[in-house]
Amino acid sequence: MAVIVSAIDEPRSAKLGKALIFMVWLALASALCWSETVWRDEVRALSLALQGDNFIDMLRQMHGEGHPAVWYILLRAAYIVIGSPVVLKILALTIAAAAAYLLVFRLKLSLSIMLLSLFGSFSLFEYAAMSRNYGISMLVIFLIVLSWDKGARNGILLGLLFALLANTNVHSVVLVGGFLAYWFFDLVLARPRSPLTEYRAFATAAAIAAVGIALCFATVYPTFNDTGQNDLSGENFALLALRALVAPSSHFMAFYPNIVLELIVAYPLASHIFAALMSVLIYGSLLALADRRPAMIAAALVLLGLSLLFTLVYPGGYRHQALWLVFMIAITALSPRSQREGAGVADIEAAGGIVRFARLCFPILLALQVVSGIEKVNQAFVVEIPFSRSKDFGAFMQSRPDLKDAVIMADPDYLVEALPYYVSNRTYLLREERFGAIVRYTRNARLSLSLADILKTAHRLRQSEHVPVVILLSQRLDQIAAPVSLRESYVWRLSLTPEDISAFQSATSLIKRFGATAGSDETYDVYVLK
Repeated sequence: MAVIVSAIDEPRSAKLGKALIFMVWLALASALCWSETVWRDEVRALSLALQGDNFIDMLRQMHGEGHPAVWYILLRAAYIVIGSPVVLKILALTIAAAAAYLLVFRLKLSLSIMLLSLFGSFSLFEYAAMSRNYGISMLVIFLIVLSWDKGARNGILLGLLFALLANTNVHSVVLVGGFLAYWFFDLVLARPRSPLTEYRAFATAAAIAAVGIALCFATVYPTFNDTGQNDLSGENFALLALRALVAPSSHFMAFYPNIVLELIVAYPLASHIFAALMSVLIYGSLLALADRRPAMIAAALVLLGLSLLFTLVYPGGYRHQALWLVFMIAITALSPRSQREGAGVADIEAAGGIVRFARLCFPILLALQVVSGIEKVNQAFVVEIPFSRSKDFGAFMQSRPDLKDAVIMADPDYLVEALPYYVSNRTYLLREERFGAIVRYTRNARLSLSLADILKTAHRLRQSEHVPVVILLSQRLDQIAAPVSLRESYVWRLSLTPEDISAFQSATSLIKRFGATAGSDETYDVYVLK
């Protein structure tokens, strides 16, 4: 693991070097942020934040969405000041820049770990260019590290930071548990024994954190997105949990860059090899902490906690999985190699080669994230394939004055969620049969639709609203020659038959077809009802 370095009496050249590194990161992150096309999950959060007449009303209406309130409160407050959807990008980049500043100038990390962490895909793109709530977690985690004084830990301050972290996203509740576990085992394993005042500080922080966790769950549950959870019907709950505990690395395959993931898709047998390699890297990263047992226990518990969450609640994407990397960075900066534990250190050093290899594993994991970051830069500025076609669609709609008042509907419904960032047209949700820009993934909706149903709804809307009706379809109808029933989203289904396709094409005009995207499914054919 990284050797901890001191910032005391840092030479001027080192400070200038760090400033240059930070400016390079800021230039890259800013370019990615402003070039990135926002997609539905980003705009959905802003749409939720702007609900209601005030903050209280907004919080009431977003209850059950699946995320705690901090991101929405920040978005609404920023929108009051700026008054434009661009607050999404400004806020996300500002938060990421603050976290990057702490990473470069304040955290006590080796140069290699700092650089690999800074230019990894999670800190360069996922938590900076992508306007989501997970970047707040990284900032708060680094603030926790800076507030962690081994001599006199402030239970109130750390407790408040833990509570704040728990309300950035549900996954960060697991990280709070990891920090508390680290603190607890650092106390009980310390030699000589820790004084009673330190236990009191821990109890204070734990109590405040518990309040924050309770607030998070009170905001999130019960969720109205009842189809968004893993379907465990017919599954053995104990067996699922056991698999998550035995092989948690299987839930972190997104740590590989796209070039490897594409290889796994092309050659399924390779997936076992790469899964085994990921296990080696993850468990090696934990083993490298063996001379800091509290840190190793905490990192292992966070790994297992996230694995259980991905197994039993809902699958984890890269943005969720990368939180473990951020926690590992924090633990690395937080827990210098010390002799406080005494027993066992000599045995670990005697292991020699194994520990030296283990200490390479986490840097290798971070290096994989840098490769992913390079891929993001390549997609944005070389290949120029957008993450979503929502921006292109907005430009197209601006070029069609005859459609300025059109109602937009889509299948799947969630394709309309990104559109309010670029167009002001009203959007209609087919599954829920209502106007709106926020899809509720509920079973109390039309779970099965046919193309005939979509066409019928379009005719009804044009008759009732007296405006053009634009229909976005993710399916390329001219590529379907036989009856099919397609799964969409979590439990939605769309039925297509040659007869319905012929009737739909006769009643509509295909006015635009958008190309491929990089990383999302937000591309579509655009039809207008004749």
